[in-house]
Amino acid sequence: MTTMNFRDGSNVTIRSTDSENLVEVATRIKTLRESNTAASTAHSRAIQAINNDPSLSDQGKKERIDALESTRATERKAGIATEKQIITTKISELERRLDGYVGYTSENIMAFRDAQDRAENIDDPDKAATVMARAIRTNDRTLAHALYRRAVENRWNDASQAFAADNPAVAQLVHDVQKLHELHDASFNRAVAYM
Repeated sequence: MTTMNFRDGSNVTIRSTDSENLVEVATRIKTLRESNTAASTAHSRAIQAINNDPSLSDQGKKERIDALESTRATERKAGIATEKQIITTKISELERRLDGYVGYTSENIMAFRDAQDRAENIDDPDKAATVMARAIRTNDRTLAHALYRRAVENRWNDASQAFAADNPAVAQLVHDVQKLHELHDASFNRAVAYM
């Protein structure tokens, strides 16, 4: 089993058994990081070759190494930017799919904005669970969807589990978005990966 393990404070892990969305991002990042590792190895060898070149003066060695270091720094920044863009692009794609569950008509958009306002006024996990149960029972998809997103952000388990049980496809997308946000915010591990 292929496992993507990003070792950082948040310990983001993506396994081959996760959703297709997460596996796709993890595979692209893994490929990018492997390419960076190969470039880093080639860079180290080039510096070693310069240092071992008896035909170069100390000044000549320094100038060539400085040029290599500059190029390598640019490659590292490009790798980090590309990785962040891969994640951001997938988050945007998944959020558009999530919004599609609510609908795109002006009536749907207005109803969702109203539902988001109502969900933002809930600050208690017990109230969130009660309102979620009522929204599911009355088939108020718009409120349930808005409240679910708030419940995920605040880690209100009862409300999120009730929604996920009733809407597994939406719950999977929200889970993927949340995991990708964690991955995007894993800047320390990303910086280490491109050294």
